[in-house]
Amino acid sequence: MLNWISRFWRTSVIGSFLAGLLFLMPIVLTVVIVAWIVNLVRGAIGPGTVLGDLLTRGGNYLLGLPNQDTLAFWLGIGIALIGIWLLGLIIKTRAKHILQDYLDRLLTRVPLIRSIYSPVSRVVRLATDRGTGAPGDLSSMSVVSCRFGGAVNGVDVLALLAGQHVYNIAGQRRRLVYVPAAPIPMSGALVLVPEAAVTAVPEMKVDDLLKIYVSLGALTPEVMPGAIATAPANQSPPGKGSPALTEPPLASAGPA
Repeated sequence: MLNWISRFWRTSVIGSFLAGLLFLMPIVLTVVIVAWIVNLVRGAIGPGTVLGDLLTRGGNYLLGLPNQDTLAFWLGIGIALIGIWLLGLIIKTRAKHILQDYLDRLLTRVPLIRSIYSPVSRVVRLATDRGTGAPGDLSSMSVVSCRFGGAVNGVDVLALLAGQHVYNIAGQRRRLVYVPAAPIPMSGALVLVPEAAVTAVPEMKVDDLLKIYVSLGALTPEVMPGAIATAPANQSPPGKGSPALTEPPLASAGPA
């Protein structure tokens, strides 16, 4: 059966067509994704939308000419881009915290807007305020390894320790751990893991962990710390004559 499929693939017209289609598939998928993003942006800020009308009105005001909506729209886009660039220059200074605090106080006063703005702003800052040490900064998290399924035959999952607090669930000490998903790390899950099953991986940075998940593991040999990348040649696998390499559990952050 396999020989027939192989011969069909090499010699038939359909096989040649499929080979060409598969060769072009990455390009086609790239074009489709780019087109989808363009249509999404057009539907959000294009002509006829709320933002699009605001940009058009601003362009018309500067042009002072009637019936030039297309030109006015693109003029409004240009002005908006320049404004965002200037804002970026400002927030690179200490003024960022002043503006951010002012916007937070202003927008959180309105009940409906507050319920939307607060979680959205936290998620955006979680992904962008990296290396600042601010609350919610990804770099404030630490990489850990979680053992599931037992000490010998279990599996280890690389994850992020969400905080130093210890939770008491049914009389058992647990840590809140964020387990990323591949290839989109931000679509993972929060799991309360027994404290004894959580092991620190201080040699690995958060960026290295994200690279592993985004690359579906392809970059693991490049970013995995040398201490755990390869077991010594004279070491037997766990359960076959020698104990597994383990580190002491994370130190307790205090009473639950």
